[in-house]
Amino acid sequence: MKKKAILIIVIIITSVSLVGIVLTQLYWVKKSLDLKSEQFDNSVRIALKSVINQLMEIKNDSVFQEHLYELSCRKAKLDVTDVIVPATLDSLMRRELGSMGLGEQFYYGIYNAATNKFSTGQYGKKEGELVRSPYRFSISSIYKPGDYSLIVYFPTKTSLILRQMEIWLLMSVLFLIVVIISFGYVVFRILQQRRLSELKSDFVNNMTHEFKTPLATSSLAAEMLLRPDIAKNGGRINRYAQVILDENVRLQNHVEQILQATTQENGKQHYQFTRVDIHEMIKLIATRFELRIKENKVNLILHLDAPKHVLTADKNHILNMLFNMVDNAIKYSPEKPKIVIKTWNNRNGIIIRIRDNGIGIRSRHHKDIFKNLFRVPTGNIHEVRGFGLGLFYVKNVVNRHHGVITVDSEPGNGSAFDIFLPFSITEK
Repeated sequence: MKKKAILIIVIIITSVSLVGIVLTQLYWVKKSLDLKSEQFDNSVRIALKSVINQLMEIKNDSVFQEHLYELSCRKAKLDVTDVIVPATLDSLMRRELGSMGLGEQFYYGIYNAATNKFSTGQYGKKEGELVRSPYRFSISSIYKPGDYSLIVYFPTKTSLILRQMEIWLLMSVLFLIVVIISFGYVVFRILQQRRLSELKSDFVNNMTHEFKTPLATSSLAAEMLLRPDIAKNGGRINRYAQVILDENVRLQNHVEQILQATTQENGKQHYQFTRVDIHEMIKLIATRFELRIKENKVNLILHLDAPKHVLTADKNHILNMLFNMVDNAIKYSPEKPKIVIKTWNNRNGIIIRIRDNGIGIRSRHHKDIFKNLFRVPTGNIHEVRGFGLGLFYVKNVVNRHHGVITVDSEPGNGSAFDIFLPFSITEK
């Protein structure tokens, strides 16, 4: 089984396990909430039964019995409020519910099911909620006529239960978040490292190919120079010597590109900012590419229209940046390359546009082309030569100059790179 398949299986199994842990934790939290709710209900029952028992004791008290007898002599029928004094009921309710830790906010009332009315209590505008409350206790042992009940309603029951469990709930949520974030980070790093490993593998393959070709060409040219018949032909000697020189320059460029990207990534690049003429740099690059322009029949057009083209920059890095951009434009324009370099100003700096008529880049790759070692997929790793280092280096140089680089490209329509460089790096 391939390593990639094993990695996917491990990630899936771990993900399923993590989901199982989360669901299990949520199940136990729900069970805890249900248990707390049941404890809350039991506390209410105990408190109300205690209230009813105390009301029974008050009713059976001899002094209170004499009071009721006197009332019965004056009234045809005793009301429930004669037997259960509202002030006494209120005092008992607050004391008993408070002793059970339930006395923060509640509504209660004596309800007559026969008339659908409350006889007494503290219920405000909560009659409907009280009628639907599950905390209903008959008081027929105290007052028999009619179907009277003592009902209590707790509008903050859920918040009371959650408050009792807030520490454990917060800890559970915190630990779950930490586990999920940690798992996500680990998976992200694993996939990132795998992607980096693939990029490095591609880089090694490309580098091997890039170095092998000029070495083989140089070796062949050197062998030709050693042939006796070549020694008598000065023109052929010069031609083979030029091949060796060109391939040597090519190797030096490869090495320089790798060193630039490596030092850039390690933060060891040194910048010496001086006054630099961008137009002069572009003309110098055109001169350096003169041989390749002739060999590849490149149509290089310069429109250096920026009135202000001197700015604060590092000359060597700007030169290398432009070299990479033009080199890419030639490499990715296989047929009748046409490269246009144009400059213009805005009020803060200079903009350099490098446009080619090459193969173009799909929009989904635009955000990746400036990443280290990234190469646009072409179906054949050696179809277009390169290490995936050039634009990474260019992006870093532009950033160090407080500039911006953008790309406009579609497959088959070529590419246009706009590089903005401010006049002074202290202006931003």
